[in-house]
Amino acid sequence: MTDQYVVAFIGLLGVVIGSVITIFQTFWADRKERDRKARYLAIRLVCVLDKYLEDCLSVVNDDGLCCGQRTREGCLEPQVKSPGAPVLPSDVDWKSIDHALMYDIMSFPSDVEAADKEIASVDSEVAVGPDYDDFFEERSFHYAKFGLRVHGLASKLRKKYGIPAKDYGWRDPVGALKKELEEIEERRKRQQTAIQAAFAETEKSEKTS
Repeated sequence: MTDQYVVAFIGLLGVVIGSVITIFQTFWADRKERDRKARYLAIRLVCVLDKYLEDCLSVVNDDGLCCGQRTREGCLEPQVKSPGAPVLPSDVDWKSIDHALMYDIMSFPSDVEAADKEIASVDSEVAVGPDYDDFFEERSFHYAKFGLRVHGLASKLRKKYGIPAKDYGWRDPVGALKKELEEIEERRKRQQTAIQAAFAETEKSEKTS
């Protein structure tokens, strides 16, 4: 009987080991397939985001002049169309990538759409010709932020999925976007300070009169 138990145990152990090996092989194959899909998606996304950064930079660099000239009416007008929200690939497995990154990327288009509505509102209700400064500043402000945001997302994807960094040569698009954003924010701070000072002066005059 003892020999029978040993044989039965060995047989059972063989079945268990075989099952474990099968499960491990299946898990490993699924893991490799998921990693392959994730890297493929990451590469597709990085290409989209890199192109979008360039589009954002074009918007920021748009000074409203056509070959250095204003319109016949002496006005500035956009020479670069706002890119709107980036078109993200739909024929891929989004569940394959990190979920936090997936949310940051997939929520981005709606943020762009909201900003475009703000820009349109400034254009129609605030900006005044011939320079339309408020429109150009609002548009540059948002798209400078969007350019930096997609650069950050692309950097995370590159780091996580082993994608080489983009070589911009002598150009520094990220530095240009940062500079533009800093200049706008500093200008708005000065304007806000001036408004507050003028308001305080008005209150002071009303109290003494």
